[in-house]
Amino acid sequence: VVMAVIAIVVAIAIPNLRPILTGREAQAAIQSIQQTVWQGATAAAARGVVVELTRTGNTFTLRNTDTNAELKRFVLPNGVSSNWPVGTPLRFTPPGKVDTTSMGSFPSALTVTGNGKTTKLQISLIGEVRAGS
Repeated sequence: VVMAVIAIVVAIAIPNLRPILTGREAQAAIQSIQQTVWQGATAAAARGVVVELTRTGNTFTLRNTDTNAELKRFVLPNGVSSNWPVGTPLRFTPPGKVDTTSMGSFPSALTVTGNGKTTKLQISLIGEVRAGS
Protein backbone atom coordinates (compact mmCIF):
# COMPACT_ATOMS: atom_id res chain seq x y z
CA VAL A 1 0.00 0.00 0.00
CA VAL A 2 2.85 2.38 0.88
CA MET A 3 4.55 1.64 -2.43
CA ALA A 4 1.33 2.35 -4.33
CA VAL A 5 0.93 5.69 -2.57
CA ILE A 6 4.56 6.62 -3.33
CA ALA A 7 4.09 5.64 -6.99
CA ILE A 8 1.00 7.85 -7.27
CA VAL A 9 2.78 10.82 -5.67
CA VAL A 10 5.76 10.40 -8.00
CA ALA A 11 3.50 10.07 -11.06
CA ILE A 12 1.82 13.35 -10.14
CA ALA A 13 5.04 15.19 -9.28
CA ILE A 14 7.17 14.33 -12.34
CA PRO A 15 5.18 16.33 -14.93
CA ASN A 16 5.26 19.35 -12.62
CA LEU A 17 9.06 19.19 -12.22
CA ARG A 18 9.89 19.32 -15.94
CA PRO A 19 9.20 23.07 -16.36
CA ILE A 20 11.37 23.80 -13.34
CA LEU A 21 14.26 21.83 -14.82
CA THR A 22 13.87 23.49 -18.23
CA GLY A 23 13.95 26.90 -16.56
CA ARG A 24 17.17 25.99 -14.82
CA GLU A 25 18.63 24.70 -18.08
CA ALA A 26 17.89 28.06 -19.73
CA GLN A 27 19.54 29.87 -16.80
CA ALA A 28 22.57 27.58 -17.12
CA ALA A 29 22.79 28.37 -20.86
CA ILE A 30 22.70 32.11 -20.12
CA GLN A 31 25.46 31.72 -17.55
CA SER A 32 27.55 29.68 -20.01
CA ILE A 33 27.21 32.43 -22.63
CA GLN A 34 28.11 35.09 -20.06
CA GLN A 35 31.19 33.18 -18.90
CA THR A 36 32.36 32.30 -22.41
CA VAL A 37 32.06 35.86 -23.71
CA TRP A 38 34.00 37.09 -20.67
CA GLN A 39 36.63 34.36 -21.22
CA GLY A 40 36.94 35.42 -24.86
CA ALA A 41 37.70 39.02 -23.89
CA THR A 42 40.08 37.88 -21.17
CA ALA A 43 41.89 35.45 -23.49
CA ALA A 44 42.35 38.14 -26.15
CA ALA A 45 43.85 40.46 -23.54
CA ALA A 46 46.07 37.84 -21.90
CA ARG A 47 47.36 36.24 -25.11
CA GLY A 48 47.46 39.34 -27.30
CA VAL A 49 45.59 37.53 -30.10
CA VAL A 50 42.18 37.61 -31.72
CA VAL A 51 39.76 35.11 -30.19
CA GLU A 52 36.42 34.10 -31.75
CA LEU A 53 33.22 32.68 -30.30
CA THR A 54 31.16 30.88 -32.94
CA ARG A 55 27.91 28.94 -32.82
CA THR A 56 27.55 25.78 -34.92
CA GLY A 57 24.14 24.17 -34.41
CA ASN A 58 23.66 24.18 -30.64
CA THR A 59 27.40 24.17 -29.91
CA PHE A 60 29.34 27.31 -28.99
CA THR A 61 33.12 27.20 -29.47
CA LEU A 62 35.71 29.72 -28.31
CA ARG A 63 38.94 29.58 -30.38
CA ASN A 64 42.33 31.24 -30.52
CA THR A 65 42.53 32.37 -34.17
CA ASP A 66 46.35 32.20 -34.31
CA THR A 67 46.60 28.54 -33.37
CA ASN A 68 42.97 27.46 -33.97
CA ALA A 69 43.13 25.96 -30.47
CA GLU A 70 39.77 25.40 -28.81
CA LEU A 71 39.63 27.31 -25.53
CA LYS A 72 36.10 26.39 -24.48
CA ARG A 73 33.02 24.60 -25.80
CA PHE A 74 29.48 24.25 -24.52
CA VAL A 75 26.20 22.97 -25.91
CA LEU A 76 22.75 24.48 -25.42
CA PRO A 77 20.60 22.03 -23.43
CA ASN A 78 17.56 20.37 -25.04
CA GLY A 79 14.55 22.67 -24.93
CA VAL A 80 16.71 25.81 -24.92
CA SER A 81 17.23 27.93 -28.03
CA SER A 82 18.96 31.16 -28.99
CA ASN A 83 18.87 33.56 -31.92
CA TRP A 84 22.70 33.82 -31.82
CA PRO A 85 23.53 33.59 -35.56
CA VAL A 86 24.95 30.23 -36.61
CA GLY A 87 28.41 30.48 -38.15
CA THR A 88 28.85 34.18 -37.35
CA PRO A 89 31.84 34.74 -35.04
CA LEU A 90 31.94 37.23 -32.22
CA ARG A 91 35.54 38.50 -32.24
CA PHE A 92 37.59 39.67 -29.29
CA THR A 93 40.71 41.73 -29.94
CA PRO A 94 43.60 42.77 -27.74
CA PRO A 95 43.38 44.42 -25.24
CA GLY A 96 40.26 42.35 -24.53
CA LYS A 97 37.53 44.22 -26.35
CA VAL A 98 34.64 43.00 -28.47
CA ASP A 99 35.23 43.82 -32.14
CA THR A 100 32.32 46.13 -33.01
CA THR A 101 32.37 45.13 -36.68
CA SER A 102 31.64 41.51 -35.72
CA MET A 103 28.70 42.71 -33.59
CA GLY A 104 27.18 44.27 -36.73
CA SER A 105 26.17 40.80 -37.96
CA PHE A 106 24.22 40.04 -34.79
CA PRO A 107 20.53 40.75 -34.15
CA SER A 108 19.87 43.94 -32.20
CA ALA A 109 18.61 41.80 -29.32
CA LEU A 110 20.29 38.46 -28.68
CA THR A 111 17.95 36.08 -26.88
CA VAL A 112 17.88 32.76 -25.07
CA THR A 113 14.53 30.99 -24.79
CA GLY A 114 13.61 28.12 -22.50
CA ASN A 115 10.36 26.99 -20.90
CA GLY A 116 8.44 29.64 -22.85
CA LYS A 117 10.48 32.49 -21.34
CA THR A 118 12.76 34.63 -23.49
CA THR A 119 15.70 36.48 -21.96
CA LYS A 120 17.47 39.28 -23.82
CA LEU A 121 21.26 39.47 -23.72
CA GLN A 122 23.30 42.65 -24.10
CA ILE A 123 27.04 42.35 -24.78
CA SER A 124 29.25 45.29 -23.79
CA LEU A 125 32.49 46.28 -25.51
CA ILE A 126 34.51 44.77 -22.65
CA GLY A 127 32.81 41.38 -22.85
CA GLU A 128 30.24 41.75 -20.10
CA VAL A 129 26.89 40.10 -20.87
CA ARG A 130 23.79 41.43 -19.15
CA ALA A 131 20.64 39.33 -19.07
CA GLY A 132 17.22 40.94 -18.79
CA SER A 133 13.62 40.42 -19.87
